[in-house]
Amino acid sequence: MFSGRYDHSIDDKGRVSIPARFRDVLERQNHDRLYITNFIEDSQRCLDLYPPAEWDRVIQKFEERRSSDRNSQLFETFYVGGAHEVPVDRQGRILIPPKLREFAGLGHEVTFSAKHNRFQLWARERLERILQAAEEQLIQDPEFLSKIGIVL
Repeated sequence: MFSGRYDHSIDDKGRVSIPARFRDVLERQNHDRLYITNFIEDSQRCLDLYPPAEWDRVIQKFEERRSSDRNSQLFETFYVGGAHEVPVDRQGRILIPPKLREFAGLGHEVTFSAKHNRFQLWARERLERILQAAEEQLIQDPEFLSKIGIVL
């Protein structure tokens, strides 16, 4: 569904334009809104953004698991409880809620990064650190891809 990384800017009101390629995917699926929530990847805070159909699948997974496990409940509170439904305006922009901007440390310069069924929004410098760590891992460990079960 989604692919690529795109640098954008958040305006003073907290709005950001969705990359054109991501908007194309959303428009083909008749989505006029996104679900946005907090996430932590590799100890770095970012935001996950889902089209409605994909968000419904996430919620369904939580409903199927209905676990009394403390960790599952904590993650659901963090992830689902932190989610906001945001409309996509006519210019292809969304308003990032202030609490989520603060959580992810989003300033003016941000990067959208695809995760096939969703995409993420990162403070640009944080994502650059993640990408550098990934590159170093690939350089230092020639067997890295086979260890994670990926053959290209």
